[in-house]
Amino acid sequence: MASTSARFRAVRGRPGTLLLALLMVLGLGSAHPGPAAADPADPPGTYRNPVMDNVADAFSDPSIIRAKDGYWYAYATQTSMRRENQGGPWESQHFMPITRSADLVNWTYVGDVFGPDNHPEWRDFATTYYWAPDIRYINGKYYLYYSVAGGDKNTIALATSDHPAGPWQDIGHPVLPYGTTVNQIDPSVFVDSDGQKYLYYGSFRDGGIQAVRLNEEGTAPVGDPVQVVGARRGEAAYVVKRDGWYYLFYSGLGCCARDEGAYPVFVGRAKDPMGPFKDAEGVGLADLHVGGTIVNAPNGSTWVATGHSANVVDKSGQDWILTNGFDRHESDPNWGGRPTMMDRLDWIDGWPTVRAGAWTSEERQTAPTSTWDAGSTFDDGLGGFDTAGHGSWTTGSDPDSGRYARSRSRAAVPRLLLPRRAPDGDVRIEADVRLRDGKGRVGLVLASAGRFNHTVVWLDSTGTLSVEVTRDRKVVQKRTARLHANADLRTWHSLTAEIRDGAAQVHVSSAMLDMPLAELTVDVPKDWRRGGAASTRGAGEVDNVGVTRLYTPVTVKQPDPVTGARLPEYDEDFDDDQLDGWTWFGPADGKVADGQYVWPTQDADFSGKGTMASALLRDAPTGTYTVETKLHFPITDAPDGRSQAGLIAFRSPEDSIHLAPTRTGPSRQAFLWIGRDRDSWPEMQLGPSADTMWLRLRHTVDPTTGEHRFQSATSRDGKHYIWGGVWHLPAGSEPRIGLVSLAGEGVTARFDYVRFSS
Repeated sequence: MASTSARFRAVRGRPGTLLLALLMVLGLGSAHPGPAAADPADPPGTYRNPVMDNVADAFSDPSIIRAKDGYWYAYATQTSMRRENQGGPWESQHFMPITRSADLVNWTYVGDVFGPDNHPEWRDFATTYYWAPDIRYINGKYYLYYSVAGGDKNTIALATSDHPAGPWQDIGHPVLPYGTTVNQIDPSVFVDSDGQKYLYYGSFRDGGIQAVRLNEEGTAPVGDPVQVVGARRGEAAYVVKRDGWYYLFYSGLGCCARDEGAYPVFVGRAKDPMGPFKDAEGVGLADLHVGGTIVNAPNGSTWVATGHSANVVDKSGQDWILTNGFDRHESDPNWGGRPTMMDRLDWIDGWPTVRAGAWTSEERQTAPTSTWDAGSTFDDGLGGFDTAGHGSWTTGSDPDSGRYARSRSRAAVPRLLLPRRAPDGDVRIEADVRLRDGKGRVGLVLASAGRFNHTVVWLDSTGTLSVEVTRDRKVVQKRTARLHANADLRTWHSLTAEIRDGAAQVHVSSAMLDMPLAELTVDVPKDWRRGGAASTRGAGEVDNVGVTRLYTPVTVKQPDPVTGARLPEYDEDFDDDQLDGWTWFGPADGKVADGQYVWPTQDADFSGKGTMASALLRDAPTGTYTVETKLHFPITDAPDGRSQAGLIAFRSPEDSIHLAPTRTGPSRQAFLWIGRDRDSWPEMQLGPSADTMWLRLRHTVDPTTGEHRFQSATSRDGKHYIWGGVWHLPAGSEPRIGLVSLAGEGVTARFDYVRFSS
């Protein structure tokens, strides 16, 4: 264990997180779990976090895809999977385990990507870790990008397979050359509509997160990388394209620390996959004062450090997000396994947020829609579909997709395959399609009214996506878009259409991972029958054809906390030297001057490892309240240190949290400091910082546990506040509230006031 701990230290995090992180990622196992039945604790149509608990206690850094056999497959970082398997021999580890589900709730273990007899030959198996897989489907093959780690030699690698369960074959060399400026882990690949592949990677070094173009094969970089997330501020990039915007998700500090870890998920968007990405405030993710709109953060529940995200869509069109996290009430301090969480991902006013801003769920939730209202994977033949009068269809099979439907008619007129009893109105329609010999046309029926009246989305042998509205055998409307030249339509591609209020949004992609290769919109007659597949000249093969009632989007975000009436008896405006009601923890420091409290930062903190920091404190109101201060803190010109100043909730050095901006290397940001030392790992990142900021802490008491919960907020104008995550102090006496100025000399903090409201 000593040697593996040393290797881990070199690649992942600060020494203080090593043991927990090592156990989390590498908890050694002795037995592979077999197939698991459905979790009986989940009533039909519901689930509760964590998912996969019927098969894995630890399934971290999840990646997911809906494969061509109709199942969802998930992949994870090297792990023991089960708590009882920790501590076993190296060879019995799960080297990127694979699980499979028909409904995103109940999962079965199906194998590992690698093992002692199947692993990259260009790395020493016994000293290499396999982390953070990223699954993609491109032109008929599954691509799994992953991290190889050990010593200072971290980089990105690639394995491919004809089936999502394997067998997997590494390509024989790393995708990136070794480097040290960027921690070359946590890959994510995005394929744009022009066929260009982009690789995103990086984790908590000065190089931040980088983006680089890949060659046509996806096996090597082309050109120079670009930094897209600021130094030391994030990892686990994940990119999707939506409504013309490229969205870059990433996770902040605290991936591997249950007791202090926040690991919030942030997002920015750009009009180019190489950035620059900006948040909802217009702040760049790679700016000096780092930006990032919060997608998910701790909310005071059982689950903390829920980050490293991947997205998936259910059969109704609703997006979901997978993360990994910790149970902060876990009784075994030596068990660091991170289970997988799943929650609804809402898009509100152009920005994603988990559960409308409520973030990771703890209580039972409505499950994803995993069945079509009408449709089939054709494993049981063509039952449920109407073929009479619409040409001849039969079934075929292959190892990847299983059984599928194929057209036999050589006629040029469309041959339709229509599901019986499909829902009307607003629906999502989907199918996997391919051209058997690369000739003819294959498509998705959006709506039909008999043989000669239909609206069909076609893919044809010229690489064109088109939508045709046909009435009485005549095409009365047609729209087209081109796919990139290297799209091989002899392999499976996903066609999807979401019809809402009579307008259809049509996408074609390799798989349903928000990487559209082409998009079109068309109006659909509201009274025509929904759904189906189509083919001409016997060319078409289709699978996973389904029609489902379209999801109802959540359009209103959970409201931010609202401050109530002022509590002037607790306020302090620093208009004289008499600080009534205030006391010091530690030696008095700073002074009142010109209507401010002026306090040079101390070379001290609350860790107990050196000089103990001071805190200027006062009793706080009981129950729910908000405390606010206006802070002038010129961190732009601060020395390269960790000096910080702001608000503190304090019961003791061990039981305290404070809200303060700081500079760490090239980056500046505001944090909720959960730990007692001056290191920003693994504290909770918040909104962008500035030399003048308004800081708020909102205090509530958990009615069940009595815990004191504090939600943090920051503002750069005193009007618009960005509310971040929630952290907690133990039940018991009320924490005092106050000010701190600490963690390194060289900056002077000036506080205009401290104000309380209900």
